[in-house]
Amino acid sequence: MKKYIIIVAGVLLFAQSSCTDELTQLPLSQGTIENFYKTPGDFVQARNATYSIAFHGTTVYGYANRLMNLSETRSDNLMATTQASRDWEGINSFYTSISSNTYVKEAYLTNYNAIYKANQLLEKIAEKGDVIFTNPADKTSMAAEAHFLRAFCYFDLVRWFGRVPLIEKTLTAQEAAKIPRTAVVDVYKLIISDLELAIADLPPSYDTANFGRVTKYGAKALLGLVYMTRSSPTYGIDGATLGLNEWDKAYKELNDIKLSGLYAFGTDYDPIFKTEGNANKENVLVIPYTQNISTPVGGNFMVELGYEPYFASLNLSAQGALESRPISNGFMSLFAATDKRKIFGIATSYTVASGTYKGSYTLPVFKKYIDATRYGNGREDWGVDFMITRYTDVLMLMAECTLHGGGGSQTEVDDIVNKVRTRAGLAANASNITLDELFVERRKEFFAEGTRWFDLIRSGKAVTIMNAWKAAEDTENKIRTIDNNSLLYPIPLSEMLAVPGLYDQNLGYD
Repeated sequence: MKKYIIIVAGVLLFAQSSCTDELTQLPLSQGTIENFYKTPGDFVQARNATYSIAFHGTTVYGYANRLMNLSETRSDNLMATTQASRDWEGINSFYTSISSNTYVKEAYLTNYNAIYKANQLLEKIAEKGDVIFTNPADKTSMAAEAHFLRAFCYFDLVRWFGRVPLIEKTLTAQEAAKIPRTAVVDVYKLIISDLELAIADLPPSYDTANFGRVTKYGAKALLGLVYMTRSSPTYGIDGATLGLNEWDKAYKELNDIKLSGLYAFGTDYDPIFKTEGNANKENVLVIPYTQNISTPVGGNFMVELGYEPYFASLNLSAQGALESRPISNGFMSLFAATDKRKIFGIATSYTVASGTYKGSYTLPVFKKYIDATRYGNGREDWGVDFMITRYTDVLMLMAECTLHGGGGSQTEVDDIVNKVRTRAGLAANASNITLDELFVERRKEFFAEGTRWFDLIRSGKAVTIMNAWKAAEDTENKIRTIDNNSLLYPIPLSEMLAVPGLYDQNLGYD
């Protein structure tokens, strides 16, 4: 649904109140709301605007960009300390002074913008749906999508910040100013309830014209990950991990995706990132982007980890990636020279024939999503879809659940790892794979897809692994020693100051 969701969503965005730095932003005037929600088309536009904010953000910076900056850059995949002042300053260095960081603030405010839209849509469906929709199924499916999107945003918030204000309806600024941070267990109650409602009413698939809308199995993928996150070690902080033993619940949700028969594990690696739409059987939950159309709906998430000389070597216009985020030596050393994932996804040498960056380069760059054939009108118009969850991830998450006793067998774990290795051009020699070994396999399979930081946290060894990485790679001692408090981001300073005393700050931050 690349054009349907994104283009129509853009029509409604102008009607929103402008974003402010506070959660307590005023909603649309009641008159504007009432004048808008009069036809089925109005509701479709409202739904699409909710998708647009949740997935694409309020500007060109969207969910995929957020993962590149707050997950990939935070992890041991990149040695991303800066030589100059960049927006990602302090993310990889674990500074305690990042409560005003642009990326941290965006993650908070954009999610609440989308939650506001989802709440408003659910309220209007309840108020007017029986009158507006001639087909009850349209009302039901739209409500299911709104429930999913609200759950999606709250899960994103919980994973970054831990306790966050729980807002289940549209509020005035004065009302919002009275809601403190809510216990994670209570936020999860809404997330799980929303996802269960969504799963019950979402269709298993869509036709090509509706590609990009969440399906029943996209919602199951998220619910499975929710259960896995809740089951992971707590680290003694108020974070998203609760130490619960829900691996069996997660396995069931993920196995339902496998049993659906709608997805397939391809035998070639490259096509996973070159095939769009329903033809790509790895697409379980995906964010579509389209280039070269009149309404700008392209993305630029691949620019986040790129490097200007590499883009110049492809004869592309300036992307703004003036400073590289070097790939860590430890990560590069994991790959065999013949590993197809490295060959396809990492540029290890490239040449610029002329111009500002003329010369030869050997600085490795992630290029998995950099597809020049889908480049549009400038750095903010890439038509490359972003897979939030792909089928290989579902299978490997199932393997993780199995190793925690959630279902399945060791033989099935070894089988999926061997399939992944075979596709990468490696020997299928996995036997009695352990959790530690599985996370290494995941690291090689999903680099530059934004999963690594969350994988580290689920492993229960995030602090140990990151400090070992620092000791091995941080020769200039630019990175703080990591502790358990480093596994959460700070509540943005703008939110702390909006209503002084309403929120407490996450421990360890200035």
